[in-house]
Amino acid sequence: MTDTTDAAPLALGVILPSSNRVVERATEARLAGRPVAACYARVPYGAMLRGEGYDESVFLTAADLLTDAGVAALCWNATRGAALGFTPDERLCATVTRRTGLPMVTTALAARDRIRDGGYRRLGLVVQGGTEEAELVGARFAQAGIAIGAARTLGITENRLAAAVSPSRLEAAAREAAQGSDAVLIWSTNLPGWRLPAVLDGVPLLDATSLGTEALLRAAGLSVT
Repeated sequence: MTDTTDAAPLALGVILPSSNRVVERATEARLAGRPVAACYARVPYGAMLRGEGYDESVFLTAADLLTDAGVAALCWNATRGAALGFTPDERLCATVTRRTGLPMVTTALAARDRIRDGGYRRLGLVVQGGTEEAELVGARFAQAGIAIGAARTLGITENRLAAAVSPSRLEAAAREAAQGSDAVLIWSTNLPGWRLPAVLDGVPLLDATSLGTEALLRAAGLSVT
């Protein structure tokens, strides 16, 4: 009997927080029409940190499970890295790559690189939480040499509820943050920024989830166009 099974498409591994409702939707939309499949693993939102860094054991478990699916690269598609200060994300990627042999990227590192490569000197920021979160994230980006201009907060403290923000409300916040900015960053992978236009009032709009997915495509050697 002849085996007529088609070859499996290239697989990409996505790690996301347990309370996230957006990453999978946004990733599938981004990959639509490509011969690529995304595989997902979740880590506990409330128990993924240890001190000022990650509890790497939960990420290694997720990475091991995704490796069983034969993925070509891995992405931690979440924004926690910016609040921590980017270095924990760099360490996490190195740890997972040593374990799995696979390239790994994160949304925070992808955002930092995209902002630098784009030459954006003043960044508008939209965060799901309050002023304290905006100030913390802004300070972390400033430490990386990225200036934050206008910041808009949505006042959402429970992560899963960010997914319920309407695109119209999010767009209004982004337009406010765009004033005097070279680009606007929607900084939560649980906000539906992927549904917004790529440019608002002539200002580029950078969506956190999309930045992570594009970095994952590059890590797997694929085009983002």
